[in-house]
Amino acid sequence: MAGLVLAAGSVQAQSADQAESLEVIAVEAESPDRITLKPPQQVLETIVVTAQKRRKSLQDVAISVQAFDGETLDALSIYEMADLQRITPGMTINTSLGFLVTFLRGIGTDAVTAADPSVATYVDGIYFPFAPDLSQNFGMVERVEVLKGPQGTLFGRNAVGGAIVSQTRNPEFDGIHFDVHAEMASFDAQLARLYGNIPLTSRLAVNATAALFGTDNFYTGSQGTPPRAIPRDGGHDGRVKLRWQPLEALDIQLAASQRDVRGGRYLVGFNAAPSQLGTAFGIEAQTGSHGVLDARTEGASRNAVIYGDLLFEAPHFDVRLLASDQSMNTYGTRDFDGSPQSLVNLEAVSQYIEARSMELQFISNSGFGPDWIEWIAGAYLFRAEQGLGSASFYFGGADLGEGTLGGRALPAGLLSVLSAGAGSGPDGGLNLVGLIGTDSRSLFAESTFSLRSGLDLTLGARYQIEERWVLQSNVGTRNGDGTYSVLHDFSDQATDANGEPYPSHSIDRALSPKVALQWRPVDADLMLYASWQTATKAATYNTLNIYDSPDYVRPERLRAWELGVKSVSAQGHLRINAAAFDYDIEDLQQIYVSIFAGGLTSLQNAARGRIHGIDVDLAAQLWPSRIDQLSLTAGAAWVQARYAAFPDASGFDEQGHFRSDQDYSGNRIVRTPEFSASAMLNKLWMTGSGALGAGLDVYYSSAIHYEPSNRPLTRQRGYWLLGARVGYLFAHWNLRLSASVRNLSNTGYFAGLVVNDFGFQPSLAPPRIWALQLNWGF
Repeated sequence: MAGLVLAAGSVQAQSADQAESLEVIAVEAESPDRITLKPPQQVLETIVVTAQKRRKSLQDVAISVQAFDGETLDALSIYEMADLQRITPGMTINTSLGFLVTFLRGIGTDAVTAADPSVATYVDGIYFPFAPDLSQNFGMVERVEVLKGPQGTLFGRNAVGGAIVSQTRNPEFDGIHFDVHAEMASFDAQLARLYGNIPLTSRLAVNATAALFGTDNFYTGSQGTPPRAIPRDGGHDGRVKLRWQPLEALDIQLAASQRDVRGGRYLVGFNAAPSQLGTAFGIEAQTGSHGVLDARTEGASRNAVIYGDLLFEAPHFDVRLLASDQSMNTYGTRDFDGSPQSLVNLEAVSQYIEARSMELQFISNSGFGPDWIEWIAGAYLFRAEQGLGSASFYFGGADLGEGTLGGRALPAGLLSVLSAGAGSGPDGGLNLVGLIGTDSRSLFAESTFSLRSGLDLTLGARYQIEERWVLQSNVGTRNGDGTYSVLHDFSDQATDANGEPYPSHSIDRALSPKVALQWRPVDADLMLYASWQTATKAATYNTLNIYDSPDYVRPERLRAWELGVKSVSAQGHLRINAAAFDYDIEDLQQIYVSIFAGGLTSLQNAARGRIHGIDVDLAAQLWPSRIDQLSLTAGAAWVQARYAAFPDASGFDEQGHFRSDQDYSGNRIVRTPEFSASAMLNKLWMTGSGALGAGLDVYYSSAIHYEPSNRPLTRQRGYWLLGARVGYLFAHWNLRLSASVRNLSNTGYFAGLVVNDFGFQPSLAPPRIWALQLNWGF
């Protein structure tokens, strides 16, 4: 065995990634019963990232990046994207209506139905457009990189805030090996994962990952009629990758993955603060993790992806072709009013996306052209159909005979639909359909020129044509046989942001340039950089309508400056990377949820946002001449993010009444803490038979707002999270046992929050969790 690392309180495989992989402990088997542990080096490892779509040292790219290897993520029990928040300052990842919502440096969108995330997700070079949180997990990854700031040139559509780039393990030709990872934790949580690599010939290999997982819900109480307990979460996933090298210069990989999940933790939402409307119906606050809901609240998701990656190292340049076929279908039910009262319930019968993508890259190599030019160029195609294929909206238990709801006059359009569609009265169920089509095509190129010793210039641009159109937008009634009859079809009635007629088909063209300078004034251990670039996020339509035509939602457009420094101490004990940034963003896409707004979930444009801030990351070996294997990883982000102009805004006033005449100009941008920080302290002790490791980690987030109105009611106060780990490596068996605790202080905070006409419903984050882990490689 060689190259084992024990970090974050557990053993980790050697990698070229960030602070958790600071030291390499070489372990050699001189005989089957004798293990020799070599003295560790007291320097930081080189971190290799693919932020510029080629393998380069982190210290050589003019981008702010944080990178984590797979073993570090396992040691910290970070298995899904939502968990990245506690090790990535400046990033907020939580949920809304069962969707994953990512904000990075103040840029993000509550991506629901027809909208797209503002932080792009890539797995093995493939863009994943999925927003539902149930479809996002890491599995057996080699590394995860968080690219901070717009990545409009190389990563293109919807990378306005940045990108999360995951690389799973590739099949290897050097032998058969397996890895077993198992975890048992609080709330009867269980995870079992098996990874295997098998070379079929000297040029053909396959690997596979399979996982089973499940946990009881920390929410307690009852739901549905008749009442029953909130269900257990669980599921399974798998990935198979085949790698073939018919020629030394040709590498072909084919992969397929599928993830099936069922549960309801992030769909449960007890009404913690009823609005005046909710109070009028007798709704009482249900705070904490115990409550009663009259509707069944749970969801299920299936995510299937087939993709391929071909790399040909031609004599003059490399050629890479990436292609994918993706599908995701989600079912979910939610108690819209979050109470035991039978008022409003929402059931997403079919929410899906079908997407195909293809990317062709031409990448410079050492075989052609001068060595002072490095370049990449390519073309990208993305096509998708997404949205709600069928959603049932049940309006029951309320007397609407006088055209009012809880004393508030209902819009005439809503009353008309309810009256026309309810065969059994105006409290019957409605069926909603809202689907969007997308066709995106782009060309991109980026070149780096070495102007003179220590000074590099990077020029890049991406030209994108994005077509969006309304496939379906209608409302109807559900029939007894499961079909539905259309009452109103809005598919060809789209309007713009001012309510004026707009075709139900839009074409947006965008040129996203980039300019960056890199300078090494002294030596290779210090690099200064400055960059300017733009990025665009796709326009869309509000298609989930009850009585109003679809609204056109303008694209987001961002202009960004960044100044940064990357440095490593002369002794190699300390690495500090820092960046200051300034953003000017137009037409931020922001969500609101109200039955008084013509539909259910709607996006609006905030005219302008201004964001600036600083983030710092460091990795250090502490007192290496005196203390062996004591390492610190830390980071912090300070972000000032405000709506510079947001007139005529839609949202809820202090009494919880929906209004469309508000002005949020000057308010803080949602889901963005002013200050956030994380730190991990790790110590290793060498023994005769292996290595003992212990670690502490801490995360802090200052207060955030969940509404552009910045109402105190929906403000999440600042909070701390503490964690600890201890683990031991039995080197002879390559076996690691570890124990950990997450949220040691049992801090209560929100994992997400939904605000609607009846009040606000927080999704609570997990309380204190104890866990035992086993990792075995053979």
